[in-house]
Amino acid sequence: MKKLIKHLVLTSAVCALATNALGDAPKRQIENQKFETFDTGLDVRTGRELSSSGIWLSNDLFAVTTVKDLPDAVKNHLLEVRLFDWKTKTSKVLIDAGDLVCWNPERQIASIQKTYSSPTGDIKFDLIHLNSQGEVGTRSDNVEISPYFCQATAALPPKDSLSILLREPDGYIERAAPGAPYKSEKTAIWRRPSEAPLDMNVRVDEVRGAGNNLGNYLAYSQKYLLNTWDSQGNSDTDQRLGGVGWNRPYDLTPYRLMAMDGSIEEIPYPKILFEYGIKRFAFFLPTPVGIIISSNNLFLLQGEKLTHIWPRPGLFGRITPEIINGLVLSPDGCKLAFRHYRDIKYATPKSVSIINLCEKA
Repeated sequence: MKKLIKHLVLTSAVCALATNALGDAPKRQIENQKFETFDTGLDVRTGRELSSSGIWLSNDLFAVTTVKDLPDAVKNHLLEVRLFDWKTKTSKVLIDAGDLVCWNPERQIASIQKTYSSPTGDIKFDLIHLNSQGEVGTRSDNVEISPYFCQATAALPPKDSLSILLREPDGYIERAAPGAPYKSEKTAIWRRPSEAPLDMNVRVDEVRGAGNNLGNYLAYSQKYLLNTWDSQGNSDTDQRLGGVGWNRPYDLTPYRLMAMDGSIEEIPYPKILFEYGIKRFAFFLPTPVGIIISSNNLFLLQGEKLTHIWPRPGLFGRITPEIINGLVLSPDGCKLAFRHYRDIKYATPKSVSIINLCEKA
């Protein structure tokens, strides 16, 4: 009898779980949409594994650090910088040894990390001229440039502040003043060169960079995306978990775009995703054709319509999810480059693919 009762209880529990699963079933169907896509075939790396998959020099030229085609190249950090041309779908070597750290489009200066370890622990960098046509040369100026950010050192935020660095002409966003403690309820300050500081009226805990504390500048719109990450499920940003003391006019943190005049456009949290069965996602990126959502797959949200754009369904419609990161848009907002790979082991190849969002397949 005890075994029968135990079996009935277990059966009831399983049925309850099944009922809950059915209750949470998606109300909307995700469709598939095919865009012009190309896998570069390049094993993309960077010595410090920055969040970006590479750097767009123009709407068609993409500079990226890759592994050399040599034995034990990954283990020995044998890297080179290649230039991928979207028009010809080919690549060539730009720098035969080194890692592309950053690029300043205004100064046309790039930083190349040349060594990764030495007896003294020093790291060597080369600052070179690199223009938007992919032409490499020697610098012609003598301005002191940071090899980590490719900006004039005089324009960088104070070292003891907590800031998000914007393009050199735009200054930086201060989240905590030099020597001051970080307080999430304070508002961020835009420190602009040759202009008065601007109170952004946005909490500092809701302003995030694209990676490495760098601002996420969307050239096609001439605006900064102030937050790219999923805020749902965090008690600091979700009223449903926040409990008492919630004093914000929203239940889920919106996404924000800041224009050059300091005006801020709010994009409400896309709750429509819940109806598609997506409860969390890793990256939110507005484009001219819609919003890119990254969640081990890539989706495009256009109004209330959600479509799956990568990877393409394989045999019997199955999709093998991969880790996706390093999303970066071309200046016109049409081409999306990103890294994808099976696991986080350093030896695992990390491919880079590019989708032309403005051209359907």
